[in-house]
Amino acid sequence: MYDANGRALKPGDRVRIHPEWQDPGDDDFEHIVIEAPANSPRVLIRTLIPDFDPSPTERIQANQLIRLPD
Repeated sequence: MYDANGRALKPGDRVRIHPEWQDPGDDDFEHIVIEAPANSPRVLIRTLIPDFDPSPTERIQANQLIRLPD
């Protein structure tokens, strides 16, 4: 799976949702890849929201994400 810039995604990567695909508030929280199956164009991300347990997850097209530097 590759992000919008062609960089490989793997579990544990910090990502943000590409601005054209964001819903209101998406840029306010940190997102972490938790699954990146090799045979699927979609990855599972967890949105880390303080004081919200369990943190929500969603499947999203990998090319709608931007991997953040470590």
